[in-house]
Amino acid sequence: MNRDHNAIRRALIVSLFVNLLAMVIKLGVGFATGALSLIADGLDTLFDAAANIVGLYAVRIGALPPDDDHPYGHRKFETVAALLIAAFLFIAAWEVATGAIQRLLNPADVVVNGWVIVAVVVSGGMQGIVGVWEIRRGRALQSEILVADGRHAFTSLFVSAGVLVGLLAVAAGLWWADSIVALAIAGLIAKIGVDTIRENIPALVDEAPLDSVAIGRIVGDVHGVESYHRIRSRGTADHIAIDLHVRVAPNLAMPAANAIGDEVRRRLLALPHVDDVTVHIEAERGPESATDTYEAVKLCAAEVGVTIHEFWVQSVDDDRSLHLHVGVAPDLTLSEAHALVDDLEQRIMERRPRISAVHTHIELATVDVLPSAGVSSHLQKRIERGIMEAIRPIPGIYEPHDIVVRQVEGQLFINLEAFVDGNLYVADAHERSTTFEKAIREAVPNVGEVIIHLEPGAEEPVDQELR
Repeated sequence: MNRDHNAIRRALIVSLFVNLLAMVIKLGVGFATGALSLIADGLDTLFDAAANIVGLYAVRIGALPPDDDHPYGHRKFETVAALLIAAFLFIAAWEVATGAIQRLLNPADVVVNGWVIVAVVVSGGMQGIVGVWEIRRGRALQSEILVADGRHAFTSLFVSAGVLVGLLAVAAGLWWADSIVALAIAGLIAKIGVDTIRENIPALVDEAPLDSVAIGRIVGDVHGVESYHRIRSRGTADHIAIDLHVRVAPNLAMPAANAIGDEVRRRLLALPHVDDVTVHIEAERGPESATDTYEAVKLCAAEVGVTIHEFWVQSVDDDRSLHLHVGVAPDLTLSEAHALVDDLEQRIMERRPRISAVHTHIELATVDVLPSAGVSSHLQKRIERGIMEAIRPIPGIYEPHDIVVRQVEGQLFINLEAFVDGNLYVADAHERSTTFEKAIREAVPNVGEVIIHLEPGAEEPVDQELR
């Protein structure tokens, strides 16, 4: 919303001149006649004028655009100024109340004449009219300062009426009536200060100006929004900021997800007085999966500076444990490597509370290209025979072929392909592959790594021969 700061300033200037004129009338006649209630009313008007000056400064600051130090703008400077006006009101109430008590303890003559009556009626009438106009302008312009100042100015009409009654009572012989009316004025001024604070504190403490349920109904109607949470709003009545988290289907491309976020933002910006909307797009989550945990573990590992070589999760009676092979740099000492892995375990436990234990195995992280060499034909044949012997007793996996053997830093690295029964489930095929790998390690000494690529076969032959 584009506020008309010039209109707010003009209204405050009009109120300032009226308050200054009323103050001169009240204080001049009050000191001349000794009418304490009229002097109290004049002091109240003096603080009104001071509040106008503070308001003018606050509106000038509040009109400044957002900057690095105030990314949401300077609007709350007006709210702070309204609270400062409330402080002026409390000071005025204190001064009036203490003066009234002193007058009760030390009575003094009060002159009541036509000038006093005219001063009360004219000054009170001016402030009452300007107060009504200022309140209307403040509500139309969404200005806390104008509303607070106008409310105080409008009450001057009732204050002046009370002063008039008290002075007439003094003229009738009730000398204490002037002080009693002054005390009543002090109480009224203090009440206005309390009301001003009550109206402006919510904006300063970021009380939500909008109902999150109503915002949720708008967001939920946007096509593509799976769910939403953490809806928050803040700001003043005419300058509201909203931020929320929106979840979309996890398989959406980023442009599609951004389009949904843009539509949410567009609909919320259409609400009255909403000027800023921040939408955080997230992928909709189902029950936590091993994939979710794996991605979180990879992120933790990258932060610590290690790699993950093996990963699996075990669950027993809803008690989950995580097993990892963690690769560390070869130039680290054992103590340094152990400290890194401890850090990794702590990060995982903090981010995945459902994981009750993390078991790690430290090994070398190979990031360089290692020189390798082929093996002799004699050794190749021996390894192939060992592989054939290893696979023979394992059902459902057969015909190992394309066997490649390399020697890397004194260890054997074996790659091969094998057929499995195409009707097996993936879990069963993996179990056979694992059994086959263990059998190869038992049959072939000095094996560093075995990689088995499984291919679906039509039917397992009765006798397996090396191809």
